[in-house]
Amino acid sequence: MVRGCGVFISLALFPCVLLAGEILDSSVVHDGAVYRLSITARVEAPLAVVYQSITDFNNLAAINPSIEESQVLESQGADRQRVRSVIRVCILVFCKRVEQVQDVTLVDQRTVVATMVPGGGDFRAGLARWELTAAGAGTDMHFTEAFEPDFWVPPLIGPWLIEKKLVREVAETAVYIEGQAGE
Repeated sequence: MVRGCGVFISLALFPCVLLAGEILDSSVVHDGAVYRLSITARVEAPLAVVYQSITDFNNLAAINPSIEESQVLESQGADRQRVRSVIRVCILVFCKRVEQVQDVTLVDQRTVVATMVPGGGDFRAGLARWELTAAGAGTDMHFTEAFEPDFWVPPLIGPWLIEKKLVREVAETAVYIEGQAGE
């Protein structure tokens, strides 16, 4: 998302408890050059607040400090926008600025689908989906993504590192959204 929205680009193979929200489940699978991940997190904020936060495409840095820039490049209708984001990704001591351009569709008030635009950034292809479900006073966020990076990822530890990083990103995003809900 992409976390962001994208990418929104998971961290532990086991549940991780946060200050308020929590990672309920996470996994990453590496199949050739394609990574498939799934993360479910609980956010202690109402569904409407979570949805507003993840769809405020010009202000995604407000919910994830790894996102350096985000902007709507063009509106393709009321429920479809082309969004560009730049994310600073650091794994161990290596950092990289990753750019992605996605066509984002607001399916309904709880589902967001983002398709990577080939040639629009540092990914050959990708498809991400956010599904939000009310869970008492909070919200369960289920994020799935399949992506093919257009940059080298270490083959032996890459999937593990990607999962670690993406789970951390989703966890941080949950904490930021909860902070906004409390304001």
